[in-house]
Amino acid sequence: MEIPPKDAMGIRQTINTGLDTEEAIWHFRSGWNVAALNCTRDVHAPILEAYGQMLVAEDDRLDEANETLENRFRADARDQLANEGESTARANVNRTALRLRETHSTSIYNYFASPPARAQFCNTALAVANDYLTNAPEEFSLFAISGLQRFEMAFDQFYTRYEQYQAASSEWDALYGDRYGYSQPGWVALYGTAEQQRAAGVAVQGYVPTDPVGVPDTETGALIPVITVDDSAARTPVVQPLPNDAQD
Repeated sequence: MEIPPKDAMGIRQTINTGLDTEEAIWHFRSGWNVAALNCTRDVHAPILEAYGQMLVAEDDRLDEANETLENRFRADARDQLANEGESTARANVNRTALRLRETHSTSIYNYFASPPARAQFCNTALAVANDYLTNAPEEFSLFAISGLQRFEMAFDQFYTRYEQYQAASSEWDALYGDRYGYSQPGWVALYGTAEQQRAAGVAVQGYVPTDPVGVPDTETGALIPVITVDDSAARTPVVQPLPNDAQD
């Protein structure tokens, strides 16, 4: 899993970092949209209810933010086409702008739809939704900026816990892995330990080697090559039949 890094000031750099007001409004709307689709437990019902109300009540402000972003993507598209020596005719600009925005939107939705962080995100989205239903904001821009920050806190809490797990896992592997087994046997089997990765020239944290690292046999020290699973092949599980009580 790729964890967004922190900058020198300790601020995690995500797709929601460094946004202006119009961008923050749209990212907040996108995050709430994801929550409305993915948070499906009965207790989360207010998320969808409040999201529907928000779309109607804040339609004018959302349209304004959307138009601002549309203009920016068209300007970016025009610059991109000009730099590439392509035609900057209106139709070409509009096509390129649409592609740029769809790519960006996909990144936003994928960020908010991250399964490991869903529980914390849904709880936060529920709190935001209840706040909206209880006391609809007079200034939606401020509510959206605050709500996006709350969404980000939910993800940052998950990322921080995962980084703590990674540190504890690495510490265990370094101290006890050879004797008791590594904390992530599936990963180790495919890509080797941190030491094996360093020996293989893998120096960038989070980088996954193209070729799996061999696993040394614990008794002989021989390097055992790992054969990866062929995902294109059909597989049928083999199940040992249980004895029939009538035959016992």
